[in-house]
Parts: sequence; C-alpha cells; structure tokens
Amino acid sequence: MSSSPNPSLSPLSAVDALPGLPAQTQPVLLAAPGVSPGVGEASEIGLEHWIYGVSPDKGYGTRAVSSGLNPQLYIRHLAGHFTPVRVEKTTSGSTVIDARMIHPANAAGELILSILGRGAADEYNRPTIQNHTVIVPQSLLRSGRLTLASVEKAAVDYDRLHPTICGTMEPLFARIQAPSETLGGAVPVIRRLMTKAAMDTLVTRILGDPHGRTLVLCRGATNEARNELLYAIVETLCLDAEVPLFPCISDAPTLSAMNHFRLATASRGVRADASWMLLDASIEKAALPTLRSKALIYARVASAYGL
Repeated sequence: MSSSPNPSLSPLSAVDALPGLPAQTQPVLLAAPGVSPGVGEASEIGLEHWIYGVSPDKGYGTRAVSSGLNPQLYIRHLAGHFTPVRVEKTTSGSTVIDARMIHPANAAGELILSILGRGAADEYNRPTIQNHTVIVPQSLLRSGRLTLASVEKAAVDYDRLHPTICGTMEPLFARIQAPSETLGGAVPVIRRLMTKAAMDTLVTRILGDPHGRTLVLCRGATNEARNELLYAIVETLCLDAEVPLFPCISDAPTLSAMNHFRLATASRGVRADASWMLLDASIEKAALPTLRSKALIYARVASAYGL
C-alpha cells in the first residue's frame, strides 16, 4: 500500500490501487395485517419510492413511481450516479450486483436509500441493473422503531413480487417495531464488522475534514457484510451520535462517481484522487487523535460497542 507514515489511514492513488416533504408524500402509519392498532403493537409505515431501470423499448430511466411522490424533489441528489457500477459488472450477467447508497434528502429530515441490484432482462435478454430508491424519515430511524435493514427487506420483497412493474405503483410498506422491541434506540451491533479504533478514526476524519472522503477497507468481506456495515455506520454516527448525514455507498463506485460520496466501504482499494483516504476496518489503534470538542460523539460511538 502507500508509503504514508500511518498505513491504516493512507492516501488512495493510482500507485496504491489494489487488484421538508410535501403533504401528499407524508407517510401514513398503518396497523400490521390482522393486528388492531394499539399501544405497544408493531405496525407498518408507507414509504414513497421509485425504481430506476430498463423499460421495454425505452432503455434506462425512471421506470415506476409511487403515486404520492414527486421524484423531481429527490432525483437531483442522485443525478449522474443512479447506477455507479463498473461496466464489467453491468454487462456480465453472472457478476453479482448488490450495493446500497445513502444520501441526505432535504431539510424535512429524510434520507434517500438506494438498493442497487439486478433488474429483469431487457427485450433482448441482456442483463440489466436496477436502482430501487426509498424516501425514509430519519425520526423513526433515530427512535429505533424503523431500521434501514427493514426498509431494505420491504424493497427486496417488493421487487420479487413485481419484477417488471412500470408506471404508477403503491407505497412501500415497511415494518416498524413496537417500543418494547427497540432496546433503547438506534444502536446497532457493529463490533464484528469494524473495530472501535476504526470507528473513532472515521469520526475524526469526518468531523475534522469537511471535504475529506474515506474508503473503509473490509478485506475479503461479502456484499452483504459491507451493506450491513454501511447501515451500522449511518445508524451509529448519523442517527445516534448526530453526526451530519453524508452521501455513502457500500461498494467502490466507478471513478467518475467517486466524488459524489464521502464514504465508501469496499473489499479492496481503488484508484482515486488525493481527497480520498484509506481506513482499514480491522485496525486495533486509532490512526487519528480524537477531537476534544466532540467528546460526546465519541462516547455515543463507545456505547454502540458496549463500553
């Protein structure tokens, strides 16, 4: 890797490369099927969503939109990187595409969760890629009653039932937990995915350099593990420790899309410019000193590790 003085946090370069919502879109809480709404009961929330993918005889574009959503309010956050996946992944039908993107949405306290995966084959039976994007209220995530994993499950289930849907679609219904299930808020179990030293370093990096970008290196990690780690980082830092939300992705994007993100998780290093630093998720000692003025944030990170 790099000749940087600290190998756990090093610049990425060619040398280092390794092989507020409108009223009509407000979600509505619904009782779970067969369960009367009441105190302590689990329920569902309707979330607005859209699907970007291939439509017959039209090619790539916005394929389906939920009835209560004006996608133009959100599309600008993803402009230029709806599918930031390398060409070889797109054209080879046997190559797994399984990544997640998260973006801050607007002053209304929402985030945009994009689920990147395979779409249905086009009219010529060629492999395609799909982006299923969901608008998620941060308040429910912060309370612990809604998780990014539960939103993902709802989207994946919907795709399985409606693989070729086009036009208008119903809202996406995701399960929210009863208060008794939340166990004190959005504190995910992340110790098996990233060391506390690496998390402390990431906090320092994000808060200490507002223009800095970080690639968290997860050597040999599966797509599923990197997706889970991305959720854990966002839920720990942005929802529990109240670090401002930033654009992030659970796989190394294309070079042209790299600078749309402040954080990426990947199983290997990538070619990037000098604004990117490499952070090994398995380091045992923090690579950067903590910021004294942010002691509360480090303390909340420690609580996610049971300390």
